Amino acid sequence: MLSRKTRSQIIELIETVRGGLVCQNTKERAAMLDECIAALSVSEDICRTELSAERFEQYKDTMDTVKTAMLQLKANPEAEEIAALSLQLMDWLRGQLKNEPVKKEIVFLPYKASMWDSLESVWKAAVEDEEHCNVYVVPIPYCDRNADGSAGKWHCETGLFPAEVHALDWHLFTLDKLKTMYPDAIFIHNPYDDENFVTSVDSQYYSRELKNATKHLYYIPYYSTTGGMAEGQAMLPAYKNVEAIFVQADRLIGFFDESIQHKIYPLGSPKFDSIIKYCNNPPEPPRTWVEKMKGKKVYFYNTSLGGMLADTEAFFKKMNYVFNSFKDRKDVCLLWRPHPLMLTTLESTRPDAAPFYERLRDYFIGHDIGIYDDTPMIETAIAWSDVYIGDTGTSVTSLFGIAGKPIFALDNQIHKLPGQRDWIGIAFPRFADDDGDWIITRNNCLFYSSKHDWHYEFYCRLDEDQDGTYYNRVIPMGDRLYVCPLNMQNVLVVKDKHVIKRISLRYEDSQEFLFLTAHAADEMIFLIPMRYPAVVCIDTKDDSITYLDELPRFIRVQFNGDWLVGGACVLNGKLHISAIDSAKQVIITPRPLSVETRNIDPAHPGGFSTLIPDGDVIWMYSVHQQEIWKWKPADNSIKKYHGFPNGFTCHHPILHYECELMPLGSTAITDDYLYIAPSWGNKFLRLNKETGEISEWKVPVRGSNETDNGYLYTSLVGVFFQCGADHSRDFKFAYMPERKLYHVNPENNIWEEIPITFDKESLRHLETGYDRMSVWFLYGCMETAFNSLQDLLDGTIHGKPFNRERQLKEYSSIAANNDGTAGEKIYDFAMKQMTMN
Repeated sequence: MLSRKTRSQIIELIETVRGGLVCQNTKERAAMLDECIAALSVSEDICRTELSAERFEQYKDTMDTVKTAMLQLKANPEAEEIAALSLQLMDWLRGQLKNEPVKKEIVFLPYKASMWDSLESVWKAAVEDEEHCNVYVVPIPYCDRNADGSAGKWHCETGLFPAEVHALDWHLFTLDKLKTMYPDAIFIHNPYDDENFVTSVDSQYYSRELKNATKHLYYIPYYSTTGGMAEGQAMLPAYKNVEAIFVQADRLIGFFDESIQHKIYPLGSPKFDSIIKYCNNPPEPPRTWVEKMKGKKVYFYNTSLGGMLADTEAFFKKMNYVFNSFKDRKDVCLLWRPHPLMLTTLESTRPDAAPFYERLRDYFIGHDIGIYDDTPMIETAIAWSDVYIGDTGTSVTSLFGIAGKPIFALDNQIHKLPGQRDWIGIAFPRFADDDGDWIITRNNCLFYSSKHDWHYEFYCRLDEDQDGTYYNRVIPMGDRLYVCPLNMQNVLVVKDKHVIKRISLRYEDSQEFLFLTAHAADEMIFLIPMRYPAVVCIDTKDDSITYLDELPRFIRVQFNGDWLVGGACVLNGKLHISAIDSAKQVIITPRPLSVETRNIDPAHPGGFSTLIPDGDVIWMYSVHQQEIWKWKPADNSIKKYHGFPNGFTCHHPILHYECELMPLGSTAITDDYLYIAPSWGNKFLRLNKETGEISEWKVPVRGSNETDNGYLYTSLVGVFFQCGADHSRDFKFAYMPERKLYHVNPENNIWEEIPITFDKESLRHLETGYDRMSVWFLYGCMETAFNSLQDLLDGTIHGKPFNRERQLKEYSSIAANNDGTAGEKIYDFAMKQMTMN
């Protein structure tokens, strides 16, 4: 089959022949005949090379006839009948060639060699279809961005691609040259254009430019997932410019913005094709690695950008812990593969932290702790490795999942071996009810204190998945329990130690943290959403559901990556929910269900993160100001309190930067005072109801969620129980950074610890080992107090052993065409589109 360029060359040669034949001046015609005969000979040679034998013979007969006629014309230039007949033959030949099918021209524009696996199997399918396709791989230049967003150092990785790829010089394929060439298709894996704060490809290769340089512009994600997708990927610049987006499975379509979902085709991921290929036939490792790997189990350590950005300080401590865990062992080999953009991202977003990372890197290399892998291809490193250790929120886990190799998910908050009681971090993430009788463990078990004495026993499993903290709230209703979701889209009804019913909610594609909490009023349960797009009302008389779709726009906002939700409480049988960015208050009457929205102070610029009922008033804590309000809904009267003590400030509970958000939280109320625990604030406070004075409340626990023990990691400072139900003098306070419970007399400031105990036999339900973890982590083992990194290296994992067949079965759900043929399917789709157009 001819290429488009070759066909144009032949037609141009035919035009040369026609020019000689139509010439009316016989002398000039005679002078041109040699050039015409030569043009026909060149055309014949090209057709012989690129056309099928049958097609070539058909054209050759015509060309031979015209060449014979031209030789006759050369002898007798005035033989017009011969010239006319030859011209007719050439016109027929030109028409045939214009309709001759041509090879498609496909250009791949990768920018990082380490991301070539996202395109490779499509390229391979195109290259193997040599008869129908000409293929060009052009690594394009990209820059690191400086902290101010300007272009820093420029790179072009042409020399890092595998030799068989035949990567071409980008200067031959500038935007102007691409527009002239106008290939049938261009494939890209960079969706950001100018909206990437870490790197940027040369602006001439932004999708908004490329869409004018090809018939078909296609995007394939540079990442793979274990089933979900980050919200930041829902709408990116390239999506509106490309014709099609190829994703690994149909379950991902709903994560994209609705406006571009019609462009999405779930045909699989070329990244999985690559992993299957290399794991089935691993290449020889680099010579310098062979001795380090010989006779040892190789552990692939993945340090991801997401893990680093989530908590940079904890991330570096974790790196140091991992390095030291492997440092003196002779039976294992650590293969550390940092994310290729790790240092660039740090320099751009965390410039003060970059030197710490470089010191850790140099420590690893200098002490020869293992293999430092900076090779361009991750697939070969996976093929050489036996076990994965690292973050779960990364595409690398999906690659190991598809490869059928064990995955051990590290917890970046854990920096030492577990102590004797550190298991309580899994058993007791927080209390699940208002009285402290129920606990939902991190691995979805329900525990109960039947004697109300803070001793807990296993009650039932809420879900077979072993992680994900699917549920967080228990609301007793008669002889049944309603278990309300944090990360699931159903409510469980539990009775007599069994889940007797699942009340399914309207399905919405989303990430974790769908709901914040739940409240009950008049046999109605209200789920307060975080990411879910409605307040959900469940009538427990018949378990019917009503959705209040308009409310989330008032009560929540995403701010700097955090979802902030207005406070809520029940007062006089009605649910009150505060707006998060104004003084609007939503008042929901359960029966008959009705909603009132009241703006109690239209001039106020912010909302309230905590609402505390007290008789006929609600105490309201500002979401971003050092301010407390007392609001009486009956007459809409408001009293405001200011003057927090010196030194009061707020810190983000995960990223630890200073801010003004979410200062105050759980509260104990007496007749005379509010005793207030901080939310993101740094001090316990006391408010004198009569004088309005706000002072620091000196307590024996820290006003912070920070803990020195990563096994007890929490985002909460603590929670009061019996918060003023009868304005008693005695309260319970759960201090979460130490998982301790205190009996508190606030007026005398007496704190007495109450032991929290668990039935030993019940704790066996927490020793999970290798299993399906959650909808986001389909199979593997979590680092916990029951299974430490040392347990992994020593082969002493508690719970279920690794089962390769089970893992392959679980991960088979995350990708279409997961048999190594995704690239072929994508290529076939593209060829069909190109042929139709």
